[in-house]
Amino acid sequence: MRYDVAILGGGPAGAAAGLSFKRLRPALRIAIIEASRDNLWRAGETLPPGSREILQSLGCWEAFCGEGFLESFGTRAVWGGLQPYENEFLFSARGHGWRLDRRRFDAMLARCAQAAGVDLFAGTRLVASRRTDAGWHLRLDGGPGEELDTAFVVDATGRAASFAVEQGARRLAGDGLMAAWAVFPRPRTADLCTMVEARPEGWWYSSEIPGGQVVVAWMSDADLIRSHGLHRLGRWFAHLGQSSLTAARVVSADPPGTLRVCATQSQKLSQATGAGWIAAGDAASTFDPLSSQGILKALRSGKLASFAALDCLDGRTQSLDRYQRLVDGEYQSYCETKASFYRQEQRWPQSPFWRRRQEP
Repeated sequence: MRYDVAILGGGPAGAAAGLSFKRLRPALRIAIIEASRDNLWRAGETLPPGSREILQSLGCWEAFCGEGFLESFGTRAVWGGLQPYENEFLFSARGHGWRLDRRRFDAMLARCAQAAGVDLFAGTRLVASRRTDAGWHLRLDGGPGEELDTAFVVDATGRAASFAVEQGARRLAGDGLMAAWAVFPRPRTADLCTMVEARPEGWWYSSEIPGGQVVVAWMSDADLIRSHGLHRLGRWFAHLGQSSLTAARVVSADPPGTLRVCATQSQKLSQATGAGWIAAGDAASTFDPLSSQGILKALRSGKLASFAALDCLDGRTQSLDRYQRLVDGEYQSYCETKASFYRQEQRWPQSPFWRRRQEP
């Protein structure tokens, strides 16, 4: 099989890249290679105000509206003091955001990409890659064919950045943040806002998600989660009881049956581009969940990566350098904003978690 572009990863960045390629040049042969047959359930995430424009530009706004995701009118925070405060989207000219069921959101994007003419190979894993005179030769496992040739590769494999790392790029971690999270079924709450609550060794995140559920996550550094045993459900649940607003939010819900742990650290690739390839979305850089920008950034990154890739296919390889500068500049700006927000919490200066984020 021969394609113009092979996109590794079918999440928001990969789907956005595929949609953008097809809208810019419908005749291009585009393939998305997605390792999972059906995305695992992922922790609830927020799509911030202002996301409508990029969804419209990708041609999937109507499909998004049809999913009926819950509107999000702001974030309640217990941060820097005991008194909760709110940042309400309804006072923004851009309007409200949305709380997503990531499985449904990713599936919606995949359907839109397929409808636009992108070939989607689900349950297909990249086994090996080899540079050729015409681009890349990819060996696959699980797809309809065992081999694929392409002129260009987009790495949208998430924070693993597996293709970029194979080409020599390094993942540069900015911190050790990890999430230990669970879903509470059948909560009896009318509170619709996302909430964050700072604690001595980290912070709690909670949000209602579609389906009448609430996701609750303990965010702390990986070494602290392990040393306190908070990767185990019993210890985690007891720790939740020590919070104030977060525990009260799920007090009437049935206890969760499963606790999941995943990496959520800030991270950037040492290089997000190379000869015949480009990294997009979380493969290029990842942001702290506090930013609520992860999905919007992924959509925007996938779209911008498609612009740079098309220029490269046309022989204008300097676009890869411009894209690299954009990734570096965006990450630097994000790090400054993140540091400023963490400095607002001064109640526990001796806490390892907060000290790591506040010392120069």
